[in-house]
Amino acid sequence: MKNLKIIKNNELKDWAEEIFKKNSFNMVDVSSKKETYRRALASGKIYVGEEVFNLIKNKEMPKGDPITLAEISAVLGVKKTSELIPLCHPLPIDHTATKIIMHDEDNSLEVFLCCICVCKNRCGDGSYNGSKRRSYNNLWFKQNC
Repeated sequence: MKNLKIIKNNELKDWAEEIFKKNSFNMVDVSSKKETYRRALASGKIYVGEEVFNLIKNKEMPKGDPITLAEISAVLGVKKTSELIPLCHPLPIDHTATKIIMHDEDNSLEVFLCCICVCKNRCGDGSYNGSKRRSYNNLWFKQNC
C-alpha cells in the first residue's frame, strides 16, 4: 500500500486514450449485408489412452457418459458462441447436430459438429467471401446438414 499513486482525472483520461489507440478492437459494421444461408462443419480428433478409451466405450466412466455430455455441451456452446468469442455477432441458429465416432485402432474419438443458420438479420463479417470453401463428402454431414 506504500507505492500507491494518486492519479488525477485528466491523467486517467490520457492513459485510457493511449490504451484504446494502441489496441483498437471493433465489431465489424454489418448494416449493409444481405440475408445469407450459412452452413459450417467443425471437426477434431481426441486421443485418449487405451484404459480411458475402454471405460468410455463400456460406459464405465466414474462421472457418467462423456460422449452424451459432450454432445449436450456442443449444443450449449453453439448457442453461447457470441458470448464466448470476443467481438462475435450473435447468429440465429436454425439447426445443429453433433456426432462422435469412436476409433478402436488408435483409441480416439472423432467429433463432428454441424451448424446451419439463415441470417435474416445482418450478421458476421463476411470474411469467408472469396476464400476457397471446403467440400465435405462425409455422409453424416450430408444427412444432418
